[in-house]
Amino acid sequence: MAFSMYDASVPICTQQLAALATIIDKAAAHCAANKIEESALLNDRLYPDMFCLARQIRQAADFGRNTPGRLAGVAGPDFAAVDDTSFAQAKKRVEDSLAFVKTLTRAQIDGSEDKTIAWSAGGNDRKMRGAAYLQQFGLPNFFFFVTTAYDILRHRGVPVGKRDFLGPISMG
Repeated sequence: MAFSMYDASVPICTQQLAALATIIDKAAAHCAANKIEESALLNDRLYPDMFCLARQIRQAADFGRNTPGRLAGVAGPDFAAVDDTSFAQAKKRVEDSLAFVKTLTRAQIDGSEDKTIAWSAGGNDRKMRGAAYLQQFGLPNFFFFVTTAYDILRHRGVPVGKRDFLGPISMG
């Protein structure tokens, strides 16, 4: 069986969204154990011109949900375009995105390689073919935001490692 658009999107997004939810739990536990205000971490960033942690999580959830959703032609749940102010809110956003991705079927996504994917971002209308959208835009952005969220937390001493970042790996 050939590798499919479904295989290249849904399992990857579900794995990383699940990993991000676990990382968020570890961040909340770290704050509680060390008497750190959650807002201190949620507003932290690696460099002044970068998004804060809360925005990194929001963007990761958006890309993790919208990338396979657009390939399937299905609009996912709509979230407020504001940063979450607690780890519980951030985790809910990630879990709701994960739940949506898990509803997408192989039949909805396979064959979308040449489908025109259209969306608006930053006030601009954009269009790409499905395979290019997935490989050159959707997944790279998704991994960027998940990685940066992980990096902010690791930089601030949250005990997360590579296995946390990778999350549950299917051996199937």
